[in-house]
Amino acid sequence: MNKDHFKVFNFGLDKAQFLKDARRIQNKINKNYADIDEQAMYPTYQNYQKVLLEQLDGAPISTKLHDYYNIFTFQYASIHNLYKECVDAFKQVCDYQDRYMYWVHGWINYQSKGESIPPHFHWKKLAGMDHCYIGTYYVNAEPSVTSYKFDNGYTEARQNENDTYVIYEDVGDIHGTDVWQQDEHRISITMEFVPMQNLQISPFPLNTWMPVIL
Repeated sequence: MNKDHFKVFNFGLDKAQFLKDARRIQNKINKNYADIDEQAMYPTYQNYQKVLLEQLDGAPISTKLHDYYNIFTFQYASIHNLYKECVDAFKQVCDYQDRYMYWVHGWINYQSKGESIPPHFHWKKLAGMDHCYIGTYYVNAEPSVTSYKFDNGYTEARQNENDTYVIYEDVGDIHGTDVWQQDEHRISITMEFVPMQNLQISPFPLNTWMPVIL
């Protein structure tokens, strides 16, 4: 693994509109799902759920609750435009799209001052799933760093830049962000692109996934 594993895109999306819509989305997540966090009702009957819950201890609620919603189902123009751009980028980097039907699930990381997104795994290490991709769009993330560590020993600390989208194949890395030091919220949107057959044989819920229209 090396720095070329990451593909970076600039979308030119409207940050001001994104900030408004992100606040609306965060409010809806809190209204509908905050009790799950407050009452510690996260499911833990699968080992991957226990591992991820432990890894995300101290993360923003919107991140910890990511299994309960898909950001691409929120009816905002900014989200619709982001979906189109992310799918277009995915088509350019995915080496398997001719063989698989992909689905996508996305969530918002709405980070307050003093919060971090602790180092955590995604599909490859949590469930042994191959041919999956991880993407993150940075809305308001300057200055911050996302640190990656791969099994082959390669590490990278990437300086996050607003209006950039980073996508790469999930080969089992662990990554996280540093503690946010600014008064305004740090906002990013993360997503996973997963082959449909992985969803069919895995314990992950299907109800928050939507098909990728290639």
